[in-house]
Amino acid sequence: MKATKESSKERKESKESKKAVVVAEALKTTTTTNAGAREYPKDQPLEVVTEADLQYFVEIFNGEMCRMQAVIPAIDTLDSVCRHQLRALLRKYPMAKLEKMATMAAESDFLNGGGQRGFKADLEWLTREANFLKVVNGKYSNIPAHRRWRDPAIVRAETEAQRRELVREVEQEMHEQRERDYAYRRQNAATVEEIRAILGDRCVI
Repeated sequence: MKATKESSKERKESKESKKAVVVAEALKTTTTTNAGAREYPKDQPLEVVTEADLQYFVEIFNGEMCRMQAVIPAIDTLDSVCRHQLRALLRKYPMAKLEKMATMAAESDFLNGGGQRGFKADLEWLTREANFLKVVNGKYSNIPAHRRWRDPAIVRAETEAQRRELVREVEQEMHEQRERDYAYRRQNAATVEEIRAILGDRCVI
């Protein structure tokens, strides 16, 4: 009888333990789902910035860096400086603008080491308000190839090469035209004297 009571008690404790695990997993799933599905105002900053808000941005930021295979490092853990700067930005600008910054930074060649000095941005630099505004306002957006800065010496050399090539083509065209004129006049000359007058020193008649 005693053994039966102990067995029943163990089964009850086991059931309660399994129930607690299920509830914990459900709560975990709900928290994650709610954080990922939260809708932020498109044109309003946040009055109160929570840890979930910071984590949401970090996931967006890391996703953009991964999508573009950016040199800008993804974030594992926010340090105190980034945390403070992010909170300040989210209280002043809508989340959509921070998402835009992450996308534009990931796509920027300059911010990913493509400039002359090889500068590479990071989240601490990007979340300084002055730099943040420069990024979202397009200062570091990629410039079309035909509008990029080029060394003036290289431009001059290319221009001179093009000029010489043009002169060569013109001289070649003039030479070919003279040959055509000689051939036409020789073919249509009436006498040997006329041919000699046309060809001059080139005459072999």
